[in-house]
Amino acid sequence: MSSRSFSDITQSQWIKACRKLGLIVDFSSGKGSHVRVEHTQTQAKYTIQYNLHKFINMKIYKKMMEWGFEEEQIWDALK
Repeated sequence: MSSRSFSDITQSQWIKACRKLGLIVDFSSGKGSHVRVEHTQTQAKYTIQYNLHKFINMKIYKKMMEWGFEEEQIWDALK
């Protein structure tokens, strides 16, 4: 993955990043390959699907920003 590109981010990279950011990653909620991510302080939830493309990655990124994470935090977690 090149630096700061939404094109090639995978679900597993998002899972690792969410864990680094201190979010709860839940594989048991729901069915299939989707993963639920929960913010520890606000209990806000978001689902990350398996097949991702640029626009979905941008949407996940914006959700992380809404949850109070800085741009640098998110990109560092995705490395």
